Amino acid sequence: MRKYICLWCMMCYCAMMVSAQGDDPVAWEFSSRKIADQRYEVHISALVEYPWRIYSQHTDEGGPLPTVIAFEDNKAVKLQGVVEEEGSLIEKYEEIFMVDARYYQGKVDFVQQVKVDKEIPQHLAGSVTFMACSDAQCLTPQEIRFKVRLH
Repeated sequence: MRKYICLWCMMCYCAMMVSAQGDDPVAWEFSSRKIADQRYEVHISALVEYPWRIYSQHTDEGGPLPTVIAFEDNKAVKLQGVVEEEGSLIEKYEEIFMVDARYYQGKVDFVQQVKVDKEIPQHLAGSVTFMACSDAQCLTPQEIRFKVRLH
């Protein structure tokens, strides 16, 4: 019985520590920047609180959940290339996953170039799915929906 009480106390303590660290250690911003006639960069920016991290789009099999960016179809907006990552990429072996993990701490920008077929203002909508982890724990993966005006 004493063992169960200790286990219950430990679970309560862990729950309090998680709630004390805030509900969401990752803040997202979505913006666009005109780079040429009818061409834009869409920036999906994450600001990650220390000691948390989010993972690259490019992770090894059996590793952590990668960040996934999906765009909704828009016939007037054509994606150009793939989503690029701009930030200080860290590659480190993680015991919990038993693979080299690629992740970002601090700030990372995911950048997608697009071409707009029409002169009228357009929007690009989609979602970003990510998992935030620290050395002590990983939070449940989240999906954030976004809509960016191309102007």
